[in-house]
Amino acid sequence: MPRETRSERIRRRREEMAATDRNSRRLLFLVVAGFALLVLVLLVVRRVGSGPLDLNRASVEQLQTLPGVGPETAKAIVKGRPYRTIEDIEKVKGIGPATVEKLRDRVKAGD
Repeated sequence: MPRETRSERIRRRREEMAATDRNSRRLLFLVVAGFALLVLVLLVVRRVGSGPLDLNRASVEQLQTLPGVGPETAKAIVKGRPYRTIEDIEKVKGIGPATVEKLRDRVKAGD
């Protein structure tokens, strides 16, 4: 059986390393893709499962998650309850028609 030359050993080792590198890249891609898919599913479930936020029942913390609503505005919303329509929150200082439009799909009022 002929001995393997140095250049043949180097070539074989390079091929082995290339195969290992390809497998590592595939594994990394699968892990990253799986993580991204998991995050996407969690975001969709959170958005769909939560539904519109009830202005008459939501906590200050929940109200602060809405666009354009900070801590003081959230407290003012709670203080101004009850709301029969979404437009009723325009009575709250700092909330105008533009903010109401931003919130329209995210909140509900009344029963």
